[in-house]
Formats: sequence, C-alpha cells, structure tokens
Amino acid sequence: MNFVRSWGFAAAAAIGLSLGGAAIAEHHEDAIYKAVHENSARKDGEAARDQYRHPEELLRFLGITPEMTVAEVNPGGGWYSRILGPLVKDKGRYVGLEHHPEEYKEYANYSANLRAYPEKFEATRDVMGPNALATWIPAQEGLPVEAGSLDAIIIVRALHNWHRRGFFDRGMEQAHAMLKSGGVMGVVQHRMPESFEGDRDAAAGKGRWKQSDLVAAIEAHGFKLVEASEMNANPKDEANYEKGVWTLPPVYAMGETDRAKYEAIGESDRMTLKFMKVD
Repeated sequence: MNFVRSWGFAAAAAIGLSLGGAAIAEHHEDAIYKAVHENSARKDGEAARDQYRHPEELLRFLGITPEMTVAEVNPGGGWYSRILGPLVKDKGRYVGLEHHPEEYKEYANYSANLRAYPEKFEATRDVMGPNALATWIPAQEGLPVEAGSLDAIIIVRALHNWHRRGFFDRGMEQAHAMLKSGGVMGVVQHRMPESFEGDRDAAAGKGRWKQSDLVAAIEAHGFKLVEASEMNANPKDEANYEKGVWTLPPVYAMGETDRAKYEAIGESDRMTLKFMKVD
C-alpha cells in the first residue's frame, strides 16, 4: 500500500472517529454507498472487482450526485451501468453512450452487438429508470443528446480505442458539446509509464496512454484537468506486455501461460482524472 493511500485511510479513520458514529452511519446510508454496496441490480461476483475499480471512491471523487444527468461511455457489459442507473434513476438521468457501430463496421459481429445496444437496453429499463437513454458516440450526424444537457460524462478504459479507431477528436468534440458549462468529465484509463519510448500509436496498441499525453490531448478540446487521483494505481503492473493490457485479468490474453503471475499482479495500473468543461 503506498503512502498516499495509507495516509488516506488513516485520515478517513481519524475523521470518522472525531465525528462519531452518527457520521459513519450517515455515510453508510447515503445514495452512493447504497448504489455500490446495497444494490440488488449488481450481478453475482461483480463486487469482487471493486478492489481494482473503487466505484464508490470514483463517484465521490467526480462529485456525482443522484440529481445529475450522467452519461457513461462504452457501457459494454454494464458493470458501471448497474451502479450508475440505480443511483440517478429517481432524481436524475442515466445516458448510455455505446461506441457507434459504424466505427467498427469491418467487425460484423461486434458492430451488430453495438447496433443492438438501444434495444437490449430496454430489458434493463426497470433498473436504469424511465428517463434513461441508450445511444451511440460519436453520433454520425448532430449529437447523441441535446447540447448542454449533461452534468457529467464518465469514460472508463475506452480512450485507447478512440485513438486506435480514429474518432478521438470527434468524440471529444461531442462530449464537450453535450456537457453543461462547468460540467465534469471523468476518465479512468490504462496507464503507460512516462518512460515509455514509443509514440501514441504504440501506447494505444497496448491499450494505454501516457498520462501527460492524454491530459494534453483532452485539454486541447476545451477541458481543464481539475484533479488526478491514484485510487486505481497498481505499481505491480509492468505495463509493456507483449499482448498489451489484455495480458492481465480479467482477459488473460496469454491463456494459462503464467496465469498465476498475472493474477497476482491484478488489473492494470490506471490513471483517474477529473476534467471540467471550461469553454
């Protein structure tokens, strides 16, 4: 455990003791706590990955509240969706922004799965709420949702694909347009060490970005980095594996080869960044 995280736990404990049991009870009863820890929509086994993804800490770090309209980019299997939807369904709104099928049209099966996303989403309507919306990014015409309608956009482990598929700039332009003035964009991304000698293409080919490069690329689109967190850091991650970040769990691209080694390393080292729309 690194010094920053050790100090954070110690400080949190000290604060809890100083405020007394009532404060601790209030924390355990709040909406974010319930969405993560007391949520029947989460599937069996999903909480086991909280140790790598820190969903409660992430939502607090980004300032997400139940009243917000929150978009999630590339929901995939819905791990984060099943936390975000119940959190905002009553007072806010969830928006799923799956990757647009046209961006993957040469991969017929995957493109078909992306195209079916809005229809499949309807099966989760009771969890996600009556006002929830499922659509795609980048939109081929206009915007996925109305300009200035989002309080927050959360992008988790997707921006290497935005670069690899050639829609990073379009995606950022649309994200900026959809956010309200002062809106938040939260980014969690597999991290490549600053010492890596390859270029952006090489890093993305491994599923990663250098943190300094990603911050600069995002800030070039009208965002400002507000804060960075090491909550999802993993110093055991060696980063430059032959088969990229997919070598690590949960994918295990090497199959059974050295599986115990990669299991011991855990999920990837990740940067966690909070940006604000500034212009």
